[in-house]
Amino acid sequence: MNWISELQNINYIAVAIATITSYLLGFAWYHWAVFGEAWASALGLTKEEADNTEGLGGAFIMSLISGLAKALFIALFIAVTSISGVLSGAFFGAVVAIVFTITSLGYYNGFARTSSKLTVINSAHSIVELTLIGAIIGAFT
Repeated sequence: MNWISELQNINYIAVAIATITSYLLGFAWYHWAVFGEAWASALGLTKEEADNTEGLGGAFIMSLISGLAKALFIALFIAVTSISGVLSGAFFGAVVAIVFTITSLGYYNGFARTSSKLTVINSAHSIVELTLIGAIIGAFT
């Protein structure tokens, strides 16, 4: 198997849609009315501090790059494994989130003594994000 040749089998429109979806999910997930208040509370931030986006341009750019990287790699893995369909893609994305992201956040935040509430909010975001990315990529295969 040649991983480089598998790059030709990726649907880049699906990758673009998944990337934008990932970015928009972050805005919705961390909105004050959804999980933003609990997230800010776990970090010890007031609403005013959480709403202040001054100086966060780099974080917003990194969020977009992160979504693109995740979409590309899930698309590549889906192409290599010949997974197809929305449900199979969604399941694959969820497994990736659980195996890599949640386990990492669990022990990083455990050693950092970060609030378990923060770990749950961020881990759940990762599960939903990668499940959506997998579903979108799977829908285009």
